[in-house]
Amino acid sequence: MRPGVGGVPFGGLVCAMTALLAAGCASTEHRYMAQHLPDELQASAWQAPCTVDLSQTVARLTPPKFDAGDEVEVVLATGLGSADVTRIKAIIADDGTVELPVLGRIAIAGTTGEGARQAVVQACHRDGIHQSSVVQISLQRARQHQITVTGAVQHPGIYTLPRQCSDLISALAAAGGVCRDAGSKITIQSRGMANVSAPPAAGSPPIEPPSGQVEPALMTQHAGAASARREIQLTSGSAGELAQEELRDGDVVVVERRSPPAVLVTGMVQKPGRYELPVGVEYRVLDAIASAQGVSHKVIDTVVVCRAIHGGTERALIQVSLRGATRNENENIVLMSGDLVSVETNAGMLLQDVTKYVGLAVAAAAGCFIHF
Repeated sequence: MRPGVGGVPFGGLVCAMTALLAAGCASTEHRYMAQHLPDELQASAWQAPCTVDLSQTVARLTPPKFDAGDEVEVVLATGLGSADVTRIKAIIADDGTVELPVLGRIAIAGTTGEGARQAVVQACHRDGIHQSSVVQISLQRARQHQITVTGAVQHPGIYTLPRQCSDLISALAAAGGVCRDAGSKITIQSRGMANVSAPPAAGSPPIEPPSGQVEPALMTQHAGAASARREIQLTSGSAGELAQEELRDGDVVVVERRSPPAVLVTGMVQKPGRYELPVGVEYRVLDAIASAQGVSHKVIDTVVVCRAIHGGTERALIQVSLRGATRNENENIVLMSGDLVSVETNAGMLLQDVTKYVGLAVAAAAGCFIHF
């Protein structure tokens, strides 16, 4: 008996793979020839979430607004001399106000530089300060956000982002981008905050860090506070959406980890097994056969691709000719995740085996005759 894979006899391995193919495709079958495959069953190259261009950013069309925790500088000029210029640095309080000498507290959070300037000018007029004073307010240092990024990213950890750049695409870029095995779902967990306008999701379970990943302290802080959880879809064209997704201080970003899509190559090949699809490159039948180190017999020509259709409730059996695939790209179809590629036996291969075994038997008999 011919040897198989992993100690399993070759005949038994073929029978097992044939049974697997039959079980996976026997429910409702639709048979096609590769050259006449309908457009709706055609596959395309796998565009992995890791191909998202994190260098793309969406231009912010509105001027940045001041917020609590920002450090600002207020310049008051009542004349042309240096003695007439007053510079005051202050931090915006949690209530959104900044305290200035003489003028007291002025609310500027939520306003732009021009809006804050008008608020200070009005306070000057109210308190009888020089009517021709020039006021300028500028942002010196934005409040810093601590963002935890974990899951399928290159460098999980806690990253400090300026408030005005605290968005999802900046957080992913700080973590080195997503890995090849990243899935399409990103979960954002926000800890309870007094100024959160959106109600927390009822019964939302806390996010547990993936095994072996960083266990950030922020994930255990404020355990008793209400939290909000939201999900974002990561696709090759979602860079703009990621830039629009703002993050709050203490947010935890978890990138889903998923096994890369693959095809299963079985039957009369040198190395049956599971082979992952390349990113952004078409992976065709001949590529799968090459990954499996070629067919076991040169006379083999028939390959059957079993493909799930209609949400997996039905199967398409696509017959491919290896000889035709070398000459015609339409025969050498593109594979998709979950395809089962079965290299089939045929009469020519059986004849080849019989001839081989008869030759070995004749040689053995001749050796015995010579010995006697």
